[in-house]
Amino acid sequence: MPILLYRVDERLIHGQVVVGWGNSLKIDLIALINDQVAQNRWERELYLACVPPEMKAAILSVDEGVAKILQNGFEGKRAVVLVDSPFDILKMVEKGIKINSVNVGGVHSKAERKKILPYLFLSQEEISAFKRIISAGIKCECRDVPLAEKHNLSSLFGKLRL
Repeated sequence: MPILLYRVDERLIHGQVVVGWGNSLKIDLIALINDQVAQNRWERELYLACVPPEMKAAILSVDEGVAKILQNGFEGKRAVVLVDSPFDILKMVEKGIKINSVNVGGVHSKAERKKILPYLFLSQEEISAFKRIISAGIKCECRDVPLAEKHNLSSLFGKLRL
């Protein structure tokens, strides 16, 4: 079975992912792919503590995640791949991962970011990264929770002239 969802959400494992997306998609595995978290024991333990007993979680560096996906390491699982930025999606694609669509969830306000949606704020570098993702033929759908209205990120960029 292919990965059910690739999601960009800077909060990584939290309630919207576990309860909202987890219940909606009936996932049994969250693959958190992030170099920083993979290298930090304290952060790994913190995120793993957020996963309910009926789900499993794997915390992998980008290279480990790419290798696992390319080797069908999530075969037979109802898996979600979770990253905190479009830069990790780009790295994965550049390393050979085929992705049809990316769910763009919570990326929150910071000084250098522009408001795109109430839950989506992006810097110019993040916008450029998403534009590269879109130009690679990957659909980017903004939706913080499963029942929320879907927004096509490419269309939003066009409306905002980004």
